Amino acid sequence: MITGAGAVGAHAVEYLARRPEITRICLIDRDGPRAEGIAWRATLGALQEGRHVRIEAHGLDLGDSAALAEVISRTRPRTLFHAATMISVPEMARGLPPEVFERIRSAGMGGFLAAHLALGLSVQKALGLAGHSCSFITAPFPDFANQVLTRTAGVSGGPKPLTGIGNVDNMAAELQAMVAQHMGVSALSVRPMIMAHHSVAEWFQRSGSAGAAPWLARVLVEGCDVTDTLDLNALMAESARRIRQVPQESRTAASGVKTVLAALRDDGSYQHGAGPDGKPGGWPIRVWADRVEVLPVPGLDPQAALDTAHAGQLKGGIAEIKEDGTLIATETCAAAVRDEFGVDVARLSPDDIPQAAAALRAALSQRIAA
Repeated sequence: MITGAGAVGAHAVEYLARRPEITRICLIDRDGPRAEGIAWRATLGALQEGRHVRIEAHGLDLGDSAALAEVISRTRPRTLFHAATMISVPEMARGLPPEVFERIRSAGMGGFLAAHLALGLSVQKALGLAGHSCSFITAPFPDFANQVLTRTAGVSGGPKPLTGIGNVDNMAAELQAMVAQHMGVSALSVRPMIMAHHSVAEWFQRSGSAGAAPWLARVLVEGCDVTDTLDLNALMAESARRIRQVPQESRTAASGVKTVLAALRDDGSYQHGAGPDGKPGGWPIRVWADRVEVLPVPGLDPQAALDTAHAGQLKGGIAEIKEDGTLIATETCAAAVRDEFGVDVARLSPDDIPQAAAALRAALSQRIAA
């Protein structure tokens, strides 16, 4: 099951429909005709490659947990890939005045976290209402959001997420490709091991540097550590330069597809995950259907790794996530959102998130329209 037929969800349907492991896909989006169109396009595209996958589409408000629970109860998916959000960063980048977007980005995109969390909380609740356990994989801001969803799992009755996708996993693919080109080796022989928060990936994409957000990595080629022979920041900056002018959603969807397939195989596949097992930031992981193993980065003290994750989270505008899932924004982040959009995000409990998300959505739409 894929919730959300936006850019990431739509690409994921296309990719999954062509995989021999997949026999059935259920796509859900509030825009029923769009979901039907994407499902039919993916069906036709797969047929062009000799694959026939049954894809059903539903027009459904993902904020309606009870209605979603009915579909889940009927379809019983083995994996649920949640790709829906109420606000996307590309939408903000395209629609806002450059100086406004830059202020929000510099203060931390965590100020809009409620808009990336609200539907995830509803999907989690729907899984609980349906009494259905499956591999729960998330796309919207998982470095932050999965910490909240892990804490609310006991309250909602739904599962906690296995891991999130994109972000650090996108960085890993970039380093694979760049190191391979730099050293003249196959990219498949390159294994990055990265510890980085979403804010690092976001800063590289937008500006070609990590900004003030720290990140840590080791790179192995044919099992040998070659990190000290490489300028990893320069390699990431060059990758960002090459890709900056084109949309990013297709490669993020590919990360999601890889994670879905790993969960379906249930074989402990190696990759990177964002917010795995509710941890802050992104880490190397192994994935099974019902669990992930967060792997240590060689030579990195575990506490130093957590400190790096929290430093990245702080750069992203979130000062703290309480044990009950309450979000505490940094003063700079809260002030930027309040000044530019008139919404108070300084402290949001899980119960506050749907209302804050709706307010952010309305304020952004009004600002873009103006």
